[in-house]
Amino acid sequence: MDLKGVFEPRRVAVIGVSLSNPFHPANIVYNKNYYGYDSEVFAVNPRGGDLERRPVYKSVCEIPGEVDQAVVAVKARLVPDIARECAQAGVKSLVVLSGGFAETRTSEGIALQDELLEVCRRNSIALIGPNCLGVYSPPFTNSLFLPPERTTLPPAGDIAVASQSGAFLVDQILTRFKESGVGISVGVSIGNKAMIDEVSMLRHFAERDDTHAMVFYMEGMDRRAREFVETAGEVTKSKPVVVYLGGKSQKGMEAARSHTAALAGNIEIMSAALKQKGVIEAENESEVTSFSKIFSYYRNHPLRQGNIAIISASGGHGVITADLATKAGLKVPQFSAERREALRLVVEDAIKDIASFQNPVDLTGSASDQDFERVLDYLLAQEDIEATIILALPYTPLVTSFIGTRLGQVVRNLNKPVVAYVPNLAKYGMVLEGFELNGIPVVHSIEAAVEMLRALRLLALYCTRDGC
Repeated sequence: MDLKGVFEPRRVAVIGVSLSNPFHPANIVYNKNYYGYDSEVFAVNPRGGDLERRPVYKSVCEIPGEVDQAVVAVKARLVPDIARECAQAGVKSLVVLSGGFAETRTSEGIALQDELLEVCRRNSIALIGPNCLGVYSPPFTNSLFLPPERTTLPPAGDIAVASQSGAFLVDQILTRFKESGVGISVGVSIGNKAMIDEVSMLRHFAERDDTHAMVFYMEGMDRRAREFVETAGEVTKSKPVVVYLGGKSQKGMEAARSHTAALAGNIEIMSAALKQKGVIEAENESEVTSFSKIFSYYRNHPLRQGNIAIISASGGHGVITADLATKAGLKVPQFSAERREALRLVVEDAIKDIASFQNPVDLTGSASDQDFERVLDYLLAQEDIEATIILALPYTPLVTSFIGTRLGQVVRNLNKPVVAYVPNLAKYGMVLEGFELNGIPVVHSIEAAVEMLRALRLLALYCTRDGC
């Protein structure tokens, strides 16, 4: 099914806009799109009238011209008839925010959700939801029915996200992405996934030119679990797929059933099957963000051996990083005497006798930008070193705001993954930008730096692509 009407609508109708309550979910969606997104938006309420001197249409059928998408926020029992009106008007997609479908039946005993689904299928309307939080597809549309002043959303980017839980999508993914500088191509809450589910999203994300990796939050197992696994196996041949599985524990599984009516099953079996197909499984919310960010920067750099180097201005930071990296399944190989001497020769005379050239390399607080640059250049040129973590401590006297720019040139020349740790302080904003504008992702915790390279190691362990 063509999902362009869902994610790239030119004209959007918001059905259920209130003439008296500016805080109604439909009003929030209408105003956000009217003032902030590229799609042309129309308000619909059966009473008609006007809203802030703009027309309110009594039906989607009254809107002149084609409508690509209708966002529906009315009582569940009204939605099937609204879907029929949308079909009559030639609407291509529905995003149904309303809940209460799975529990409600018509007078004929038909489940309300089944009736809605039948209308959409019969008229080739793509259906998102019902009971979903909405779709965020910058710069086209934003149907997340949350007040903009209470939410923070990432900019346009190349990571696509689909989540069964709308609140998890916003709170644990989109908000974290914004804080970490991860951009998204689309974020979608699939809710009850009556029609459009994870399999549909896998196929769609795989075809998007603006999407280089994708993330799924899933609860429990349903009837299409096997199809999802098989489809993911095909998609991972071209793009990384990250899955975060909720409901692994007994309590989590019970909560998932009550939340999304997910079928009970051994989710550990699904986890193992996904790994066999090349899917990267995140173990927690932090890894979701770290994995997404590294794949946004380095999509085709699997760490086949897992060998990394660590360069720091602090011995303590280096030790902690080495411990975490080893625990994560990465290797921090010790350097030979010859390599240590070669490193000693490339640094400035001031630190030749005080720095440690083991791995981790401790350049000490007396290191300069040039010392970091030369050591990184040497190490990335070594065949056995697949990636490097830079522990950049901007408070050291000789490190300047240009360190990221200088190291970025090295990465461009040698084309190997490098992650930089920079403390999360506003005064270091220029340092952070220097790294990220020059192709080196920045994190604000050592754990996140290790998680990023772990993702590239998992990409090698589970990868099904040619050349992995």
